[in-house]
Amino acid sequence: MIRYLFWSIFTLILLFNYSIETKILEDIQHVSAIGYDYVDEDRMKGTAAAPFYPAGIDVQPLNAFFTAVGHTVLDILQKQQMESQRRLATGRLQNFLISKDLAKHGVAELTDPLGRSTDIGRDVYMAVVDGSVEELLTFKYPNAPTSAQYLSDFMERNLKDIVPQPTVHAFLDQYEGFAQDPFLPIIGKKDDHIQYKGLALFKDDLYVGELSNKDSYVFKLFYEKTKTGTYEISFKNKKYIATENIRSKVKYKVSGSQDNPRVSVHVSVIGEVKDASSVLMKGNTMKEVEQEWSKETTKRAEKMMRKFQELKIDPLGIGEKVRSHFRNFDKEAWKDRYPTVPVEFDMKVRIVNTGITE
Repeated sequence: MIRYLFWSIFTLILLFNYSIETKILEDIQHVSAIGYDYVDEDRMKGTAAAPFYPAGIDVQPLNAFFTAVGHTVLDILQKQQMESQRRLATGRLQNFLISKDLAKHGVAELTDPLGRSTDIGRDVYMAVVDGSVEELLTFKYPNAPTSAQYLSDFMERNLKDIVPQPTVHAFLDQYEGFAQDPFLPIIGKKDDHIQYKGLALFKDDLYVGELSNKDSYVFKLFYEKTKTGTYEISFKNKKYIATENIRSKVKYKVSGSQDNPRVSVHVSVIGEVKDASSVLMKGNTMKEVEQEWSKETTKRAEKMMRKFQELKIDPLGIGEKVRSHFRNFDKEAWKDRYPTVPVEFDMKVRIVNTGITE
């Protein structure tokens, strides 16, 4: 009898707790993606994508969006909350977007709440939008039940292989740390899909320029080791070769003195040729392809570095490499010295597979 009473009470407690939790979850609408557009010097427009899940079994989520204009992130969120029939929660936020026009005016006021919030994870993906954030978020894409799901798939499965760590955590570390300026992927809506368009460059929290799609591949090579990336080489007689990384490693070396430092960057790539049958049939050896791949990529890296030094930005984090090499490093002197520091790039390529039928 006592045992029966115990299990009856235990079962009731479980059912009671379950019903309370269900009720709480039903009162919440989770924001999956949020983004901001520039309005004027004092205001911005925020758009939140918070898919709605109807009651039932195996039901598809429905698109739901909340848009408001305000002066701060909190002001906009409060206005969006007034439009929602449920409480909006950001604990499951997956993507954070900023329009290029807004990024030109600084993003610190947007990213600061992300860093302070205990509800929002620091692995949230982050990007700059070329065009309207509202239009990109509210468009009904044909290959996903909701626009928020389509964006998450694009950022998580595609974009992370193209650019280094496009997360809030990485951006804040770069922004708050020493001697490295932040960068973010640029995306935009084209017809009925989203596409990657390049890499946004920041000086502190201000957007100051960008790298093309092709140059962002070079940037990733000289920034971190990678196992992904495709690159098209312009070969002899206006022919083109499609190549792909199998794996690559990058190594920085600092020499000289603290007053006159020199930096050399060496990348070793093991890759394959994916599409070049017409070129290979003309008798060009793999050695020539390796040399051309290395030559073209190195030339782009040198041009990219000149751009960084002209803009006085350091997305590669060269200042941190120099600081770790010398004792009593002078941070203020480095800021003046950086634009003229010699930086040499070297790349060694080894092709192990043509990837095509010769």
